[in-house]
Amino acid sequence: MLRILFLFNAVPGEKRRGPFSDCLSWQTVHRIYRALLEGGNEVYPLNARSSVQVEKSLLRLPQPHLAFVLAEGYLDEPVTLYDGSGAAAVRLLLQRHGIPASHSSVAAMEICRHKHLTYQVLQQAGLPVPPHRLLRPGRELLAQQLDEIEEEKGFPLFIKPDGGGNSIGVGPESVVFNLAQLADRVKALQAALGDLPVLVEKYLPGQEYTVGLIGCSPFYVLPALGFLSREVRTATIKGNPHEMEHIFPTDRRYYYFRELAGRVLEAIGGKDALRIDLRADSVGKIYIIDVNGTPSLSPLASLTTMALATGLSYSQFINCLLYQSLLEYGLPAGSKLQDLIAPALALLYPYRQDRHPSRVSTA
Repeated sequence: MLRILFLFNAVPGEKRRGPFSDCLSWQTVHRIYRALLEGGNEVYPLNARSSVQVEKSLLRLPQPHLAFVLAEGYLDEPVTLYDGSGAAAVRLLLQRHGIPASHSSVAAMEICRHKHLTYQVLQQAGLPVPPHRLLRPGRELLAQQLDEIEEEKGFPLFIKPDGGGNSIGVGPESVVFNLAQLADRVKALQAALGDLPVLVEKYLPGQEYTVGLIGCSPFYVLPALGFLSREVRTATIKGNPHEMEHIFPTDRRYYYFRELAGRVLEAIGGKDALRIDLRADSVGKIYIIDVNGTPSLSPLASLTTMALATGLSYSQFINCLLYQSLLEYGLPAGSKLQDLIAPALALLYPYRQDRHPSRVSTA
């Protein structure tokens, strides 16, 4: 029987906003915990409040074979949940204790949790990202930075925090049409999140999509989602399941997204689970606007929705992620987990990719 450390951040529902909007609900924690138990594992759940608390817990627990890590940082240090540092810091702590972790590596998490690094890596791989610039509000000459952005990019622009996920700091007011609105939006983000870097990019008015990928070698590109509304996708809008279409292999768009996802996986160096967000410009050209290395696994989240569209149950989905991680580390899956995974892999087979992705046209 495998010993699995289930490491997460959870807060009560009324606190899941602002810095804590990326945290799990306790209902989701219980569902994931039950799924991991169903796979025949010995599971140790731990809500990551601080590095000291996690260190002390590891000293009293039996050495885990693997940590199933959904923690984005530490609850007692809220800035780690949205400044981009937390996911890597948690994994570094586990490395010091010799505990393998699910999802992507420290290096890949550093890339995914800092959007300007994501864009830099993807650009170097020849992948399409919006014209953008990193703004550092904490530095002097902020007015000069804003003037340069106006000259370089023009309006409208889209403003978002460089770190974090789950649409933290993103709303309809993120679209700005002039210099005054840009300055006001930057000041609002400073007031909410401090003097953290801000990403300023060309506003894309077209349709938004998200592509889910699980595993590594092999990896599986799930049926993509296309969002029918052209509104800015806030956390509230993301929770509306009626505003989306499923894109299966019967749709030619699936194959474009599949090749694109494979190239992103290769460029980022990710594994186990990635969610890739895409948006089209006014003429339909598609750009990558985010890569999430620890996408939400809540029952209504995009990655879960894509996985369940293949016919998987929620428990099979969670255990598939665990199984893929075990494969990467050469850890043996128990008989109960194998019995649960066998029919799941049959359902996923049409979405399986064993080869390196071919180059796709981004025109």
